[in-house]
Amino acid sequence: MARSVFFAPLCIRRFFGAKKAYPLFIFFTFFCLAFFFSACSEDSDPEKVVYPRDKELYVMFPNDAVHGDSVEAHLSTGVMMAVHPGGHYTISFQIDSTHEAPKMQLFRFYKHQDVSGYAMSKMETLKPQVSGGRYVFSFVCEENERTPWGLTLVEDDDYYQGKTLDVKFEGSGLYSDTLSLNLISVGLIEPIEGIPSMDSLARYMLQAFRKSYSTFVIDTIYVNYAEKHPTLGKNYPSDRPWYAGTTSEDKTLSDLGSWPVKGVTEALDIVLVHRIDEVNVLGFSGLFASNLVGGEGSTVVVGSHTLSSSGERSLSAEEIVKVAIHEAGHFFGLRHTTSTMADLEGNYDLSILEDGFEDTPFCPELLKSGLYKKGETTGALDYYVPNRLYKMMDLMAFGAEFNPDDCPDAEMFMFPVSSEKSMRKFSKQQLKVLKQNLQLIPH
Repeated sequence: MARSVFFAPLCIRRFFGAKKAYPLFIFFTFFCLAFFFSACSEDSDPEKVVYPRDKELYVMFPNDAVHGDSVEAHLSTGVMMAVHPGGHYTISFQIDSTHEAPKMQLFRFYKHQDVSGYAMSKMETLKPQVSGGRYVFSFVCEENERTPWGLTLVEDDDYYQGKTLDVKFEGSGLYSDTLSLNLISVGLIEPIEGIPSMDSLARYMLQAFRKSYSTFVIDTIYVNYAEKHPTLGKNYPSDRPWYAGTTSEDKTLSDLGSWPVKGVTEALDIVLVHRIDEVNVLGFSGLFASNLVGGEGSTVVVGSHTLSSSGERSLSAEEIVKVAIHEAGHFFGLRHTTSTMADLEGNYDLSILEDGFEDTPFCPELLKSGLYKKGETTGALDYYVPNRLYKMMDLMAFGAEFNPDDCPDAEMFMFPVSSEKSMRKFSKQQLKVLKQNLQLIPH
């Protein structure tokens, strides 16, 4: 290239003489530069950004087995997904042969002080691979912290008009399959029958978690007391019972997540309170809360008592531990084996009637039984993925006309009702997803 530039003035001087050489050289240079930048402009014509159309987006969770029709219906115009640093993700759906293959535009959501809710910036554009009659889009989250991403499908600089059936969002990570537990006692906890101390309850809980979460390595359990928190202890007096939902504005006690002590920081925080101030609710967690570093969505909450229409009853150690195992299942991405009316309301999708796994049963009679607890939002989590609290219900929520123990999925840990028969095991497919999702979460 350099030889051509220096050769040009010699040619001009030879053919047009010395007087005309300089102005002609200037003209020649200008022409070449104009041609060069024009060519570059055509080659790098900026791609049109097709932003998500709606402000409130449906959310996809990695390795979620359900096949809800709302994500399928909105995939082209915009959905949100929960991703973690270093995670490898694929999104796939069946090919629609009546349309050309779409492109996928990825967006990152972030807080913006001048924008209500969130703002977004385009990250990259993906082209699909074709495999088994499906379009497959692959990407890696190269963020330094967990963050919500969004996507749209693009066809001719507009939203893709083809069908997007059987959508699958799968993720894999390289984080450890080892997990620690942190049992946090809040306020006055009355003696639990057959359990002489909190340490004894912790040992029982550790044993049960190790048996139930067989694809994890549960290495240890810590016991901490809210009144001894290094900075927040004064907010949690030990001489009175704690009622999640009324004693403090933050029902989830999220400020107790990520206990600020070396070795405990990235444990799963299981917060034990006197009770949850809601009738027949034993515990709750966000679906795929998946946050082991503190803040919104970093806690699982369990009561040592439950409130019923006839008063308060205490839970046995076995019940407390089973509720903790159940709520931890939600934390790592599992849904109820059979949806309740509250689940349907929280999902904004009436097609999600069960968890989507082939090896877990389903109880349609449960949904028809009238088990209805109004769903509630925790607010947008601090990484903007809207979330609902998934609750463990007490058998007292039912009348004599229906017995949840008769349901074929009553023995599964993710059955939504605690009873004498319920909550005994995870299925093989559930255990596989639990491990996949744990390895997606930085810890």
